[in-house]
Amino acid sequence: MQNLTEQVKKLALEKGAHLVGIASVDRFEGAPRGHHPEDLLPGAKSVIVIAKRFFQTILDSDKFCTDSEVIPPDEVWDVQQTMFMFMYNTLNMHMQMIGVEMSHFLSEQGYPSLPFPSGGYGVGGKSPNFPGGRYAFFSHRHAAVAAGLGEMGLNNLLLTPKYGPRIRLHSTITTAELTPDPIIKEQICLGEEECGLCLKAETCYGKIYDFEMCGKKMRLAEFQGCQKDLCKRENPKGVLPYIRYCIGVCPVGKDSG
Repeated sequence: MQNLTEQVKKLALEKGAHLVGIASVDRFEGAPRGHHPEDLLPGAKSVIVIAKRFFQTILDSDKFCTDSEVIPPDEVWDVQQTMFMFMYNTLNMHMQMIGVEMSHFLSEQGYPSLPFPSGGYGVGGKSPNFPGGRYAFFSHRHAAVAAGLGEMGLNNLLLTPKYGPRIRLHSTITTAELTPDPIIKEQICLGEEECGLCLKAETCYGKIYDFEMCGKKMRLAEFQGCQKDLCKRENPKGVLPYIRYCIGVCPVGKDSG
């Protein structure tokens, strides 16, 4: 299947993906019930994960037009937010189109495939057993670790060596048995002692714990949700810089733009 693997990767890169990796389905042992690749596509053999970079310059847009002569002061924040959402939605749509193209290609070779949306959906909160949050059929972060694209950092985001957390992800499950990429062994996240900048969002994160998948050991801070009053995610007066602080402050890959 090496030739088919190379063809799929070439297609993804030619269509605009910045990173592409492949995981075999055996790397998803222990996935939550209903969310294993084979739960979603019977006969699944591989998962293809692609990534596109997210610009640091977009994250800096919360500084735009704070002294605008045109935009009313009480509406500047709403306009600033359009920058992030423009990038977020554009990258998601582009990757989803790449996933559809890969699925067309593989299906024509006789391998049914299943692309997923790049974003999650806000659900939950109606039952004490299921707290509110953003959920999806399939975790792109975990798939990216399994496909050798990076690791999860203290901030719970997927960190890649080149772009850090400044990426968007997409996954496609396929029945084609493709050649998997090696898991990244070296540590990417600088950790709480050398860095720990993301932990300044103190009400967003709890205790630090060890997490392991595919033989790779990582340290994550327990995620407790985005706090509107702390970060500039939804609050222009947040005490921490950046519209999405946990992404923008990370030094890994920050010089990638």
